[in-house]
Amino acid sequence: MTHTHIISTSVFLLSLTVLLSSSTVLAEPKDSKSLAQEIANPLTTMVIVPIQYEYNDNIGPEDEGSRHNLFVQPIIPFEVNDEWNLITRTIVPFIDQQDIFPGAGDQSGVGDITASFFLSPVEPAGGYWIHGWGPVFQLDTASDDYLGFEENGIGLSYVGLTVDGPKTYGFLTNHIYSAEGSLGDTYSNTFIQPFFDYTTEGAMTFELTSESAYNWNDDQWSIPITLTASQYFEVGGQALLLGGGVKYWLKSADSDPEDWSLNINLYLLFPR
Repeated sequence: MTHTHIISTSVFLLSLTVLLSSSTVLAEPKDSKSLAQEIANPLTTMVIVPIQYEYNDNIGPEDEGSRHNLFVQPIIPFEVNDEWNLITRTIVPFIDQQDIFPGAGDQSGVGDITASFFLSPVEPAGGYWIHGWGPVFQLDTASDDYLGFEENGIGLSYVGLTVDGPKTYGFLTNHIYSAEGSLGDTYSNTFIQPFFDYTTEGAMTFELTSESAYNWNDDQWSIPITLTASQYFEVGGQALLLGGGVKYWLKSADSDPEDWSLNINLYLLFPR
């Protein structure tokens, strides 16, 4: 599968996701600033479909590898009852990579899909702390052995945040074990994502975050710092945010990039 085919396939899947998800919600007017701020909330009660492209290089022991990532990440909430919501967050990665280690060659296709389920109370704890928890599954869907872990994984996930005027801040964390054979025998990974977002009166959201990970089996940290800016628009009645930013790798594991990465982000919003 070529990089062009990856883009075409992902656009098709995105269109299908949008059609399915938009049929489950009713549009009501909201001001643009409030909508722009919703992208910072992993426990949002509206359907959001983020599409994130990222380019990385300087990968591998000889720093000669490069990778194009395209992540399609639909967030779909469900009302369980008057007191609880269930928020689903699925990450589908499309990958095109070259020479990530000597002799690896090129690979293109789908990586492992991650699906998280957050049970979240409707009323914030203490009146300000929005949080949710639940299982997370890593599915062995990679189309090439070099694009995934070659095993299914299972774990627990938690997210907590607060909204303070134009500011949204909190963290998301999970831990995933390989689920085949002895639990965690192949991999045991902790993911930690603190985030701080600020939304302006002009409906632009700035985000500072770190999608850090620790590999317990290999005793390795991955610590990138990302700064992005996204502006709210409406195109043909469709609410969306478009932006991008940079990522700097403070600490890289053996399979990570080094120095700087670039990203472009598109968020499709479907207000209730």
